[in-house]
Amino acid sequence: MTTTLSNAAISESVALRLALAAKAVPQLQLATLVTTLVSQLGEVLTEKKLRSISPKQLRTWFSEDLPAQIEPPDRVQLAQVHAVLTGEEVATMEAPKVTATEPLAGPKVKVAVTSNNQQQIDGHFGSCLRVLVYEVNAESWQLFDVRPVTCTASGDARTSFMIELLADCQILSTLSIGGPAAARVTRANVHPLKQTTPADADLMLSRIRQVMHEGPPPWLKKAITDDQ
Repeated sequence: MTTTLSNAAISESVALRLALAAKAVPQLQLATLVTTLVSQLGEVLTEKKLRSISPKQLRTWFSEDLPAQIEPPDRVQLAQVHAVLTGEEVATMEAPKVTATEPLAGPKVKVAVTSNNQQQIDGHFGSCLRVLVYEVNAESWQLFDVRPVTCTASGDARTSFMIELLADCQILSTLSIGGPAAARVTRANVHPLKQTTPADADLMLSRIRQVMHEGPPPWLKKAITDDQ
């Protein structure tokens, strides 16, 4: 079954992605969003084409190609648009709720996750919507905090903002991070772990918990010691 947008037949999943993306940039009409994407990607818009878009391309298209009377979306809005258009699944990109009432007892580490939707490791360090912070000890883990990424800057300024969000963490789990940013994160005493594909955070947290239970390697042992 297909839906018609911009005089071209597109799939229902693409139509849903476009509708959700338009909600993130209320100063644009859906038609403007679609027209801009079609002008860059060609008709017909497909899942494959949308997933090929990089954050940098999106910023360029929606800063240079819009009519003068339309205010360009800021970086935070475009991060939301990118997450919706390129995510593995069509989702509303909602944040999870923190339900823990007491901190975990005993030796533990805090793990930061770059995320776009619920408790997923599906965000890039340079364009994620939020950072989820988990506490992990040798017995269990829990969501400790949800920190929105409100920075509209890029480059070093964006990295500095992100490092501030990670200041109390010892581990960073992210979908991708550039070399210079990873070096700065490491110098801030946060150990970056890159995921090759999006995954549920629980899978990664379970592995960390198991390693802590069985005997952590030197770098993790140092992180646990430093946190006490």
